[in-house]
Amino acid sequence: MARGDQRPVTVHTIAKHVGVSPAAVSTVLSNRHEERRLAAATVEKIRAAVRELGYVPNIAARRLRTHDPEVRHIDLGILTTFEAPLFLVSRALRQVQRMADARTDPKRKFSVSIGMFHAGRLREMPGLLNASRFNGVIVTNTLPDDDAFLAATALPYAVVVLGRRIPNYFCVLETPGESGRRAAEILLASHRSQFVVLTPALLTQSTAERAAAFCATVRERTGRDPARVIASSFVPASGAEALRAHLAAGRPCDALYAVTDSLALGAYQAIRDGNRRIPRDIAVVGVGDHEHADFFDPPLTCVGPANDTVAEQVATSLFHLLSHRRVKPVELHVPPSVVMRVSA
Repeated sequence: MARGDQRPVTVHTIAKHVGVSPAAVSTVLSNRHEERRLAAATVEKIRAAVRELGYVPNIAARRLRTHDPEVRHIDLGILTTFEAPLFLVSRALRQVQRMADARTDPKRKFSVSIGMFHAGRLREMPGLLNASRFNGVIVTNTLPDDDAFLAATALPYAVVVLGRRIPNYFCVLETPGESGRRAAEILLASHRSQFVVLTPALLTQSTAERAAAFCATVRERTGRDPARVIASSFVPASGAEALRAHLAAGRPCDALYAVTDSLALGAYQAIRDGNRRIPRDIAVVGVGDHEHADFFDPPLTCVGPANDTVAEQVATSLFHLLSHRRVKPVELHVPPSVVMRVSA
């Protein structure tokens, strides 16, 4: 095969290259060479050709060949961005898998996976529009461009949107504005005066609402807007970098609200680097009750819907839609819970 040839490498390509039958190549690719007593030297030649020619299996074709018409296969996906934390996604994945396992029988099989897309580019995900990849999905951590795409598109299968309000979709989200308002009340009750809200540069619908509600509550009670510190992304390192710069510039802060727990973790590092203590010098409130929040030093106070409750609600909604596709789109609000710990 000439270098630069862009034609796909197939079983027949490999067979011709090695000088064996296509059946022999298929036997090796399916790891059935021992039961069919294929010579070890032949197996190695085929495997070497696979590596040399850069063979990539055609998954769609394989599914068609192995599909049992008597068994219904249901593919479920949780779609999230590369850029977002996966704490809640991992809990939703476990809950969906538990429910799928409970519904699996000899005539019905489930496959559950996480699908990743770049923030703002959900529309580019392969198989999203033509139902060639999923029978049902949970979509989360979208940006405004993704939300606009969903609002203008009718996906042809069961869809639950997590943490967003999208017209014509089944949506599960925290009660709008409540997390930010409750976080402000906790910090106000600790008699602080220099409020800061730490957000990522790319705001999702949920993080934007948390920040806006926090700022509105502080403004209403103090007459002043809190300072905004903007991190380049959602990861702890970016939160640490942004708050470190704020403190190093001599800007005041004795009460911090981080709109995600991952940013709160980064803030802890910046506060320690600035020779300040939590909560003596700076009280901190995070969101979402990260599964490791108890192990922050000191343990992190969190406001937001309990992740296990959200995961159960969104998984239940997905399976309900799979069984009742004519259900009218609804918006389910999960009220915030408050977990008071030492940080506030």
